[in-house]
Amino acid sequence: EEEQMAFTDSVRGLGLDTLRKGEAELQRLTAIKTEMIGQLILEARQEIEQLWDQIDADEEYRDLFQAFCISDEDSFDDKLLEEHEGYLNELHARYEERKPILRLIERREGIVKERMDYENLQKDPNRLKQRSGALARQLMEEEKMARRIKRDLPKLTAVLNEKLAEWKERHGEDFLYQRTVYLDEIARQEDEWIAYKEQKHQKMLHRKHEENSVVQTNAFPKKKHQHRVVRQPLGDAKPNTSRVAMARTHRHANHA
Repeated sequence: EEEQMAFTDSVRGLGLDTLRKGEAELQRLTAIKTEMIGQLILEARQEIEQLWDQIDADEEYRDLFQAFCISDEDSFDDKLLEEHEGYLNELHARYEERKPILRLIERREGIVKERMDYENLQKDPNRLKQRSGALARQLMEEEKMARRIKRDLPKLTAVLNEKLAEWKERHGEDFLYQRTVYLDEIARQEDEWIAYKEQKHQKMLHRKHEENSVVQTNAFPKKKHQHRVVRQPLGDAKPNTSRVAMARTHRHANHA
């Protein structure tokens, strides 16, 4: 502004000197404009990068905006600035369009984490040793967790499957969350949960089998094997027939 006032005060008539001063002022203003446009383009690029991160844009999507790669400052003009500003408007619109789906995803992710937390809680018997007031609050919170897991998680999963399919049909691309196709993430999480429940079920069956084996062993203990000792006779167990006959003959002789 000071430079413009100085220029205005120095202008007297339309002589050559005035024209030279006019040309110099135009060059100065053009240089300022070029510098400002360059700065505005750089600021626009910073905002573009922030929005790319916020919408989980992959490299392929980012590469589509080729004007971002122009680094020659001589090419920083009004047209390039307009391209950046127009692209920023598109990104802002895309960000707003993603917001409702992101809220659903964040709710679901919270319950998925809570599902595993609930499982770990059930394994901890010490939680039941709290005082009555604390125990009541603990059990009430667990009941709320179980209700969200049983009721809200399936609903959110069904709604998101529908919304994400609509997004892909409308935009021709998958919806990304943290650089991952969220439809694939849902499938992966559910497969992991089914595998976890099956493993838990098998462990329970194995533990019950071992407990039943212990019960049966205690109910029917094995008898100890007793070794029978066979005593061998000191002499011949059978009577001596010749001696018996001689005794009888002797008794008859005495009677005669």
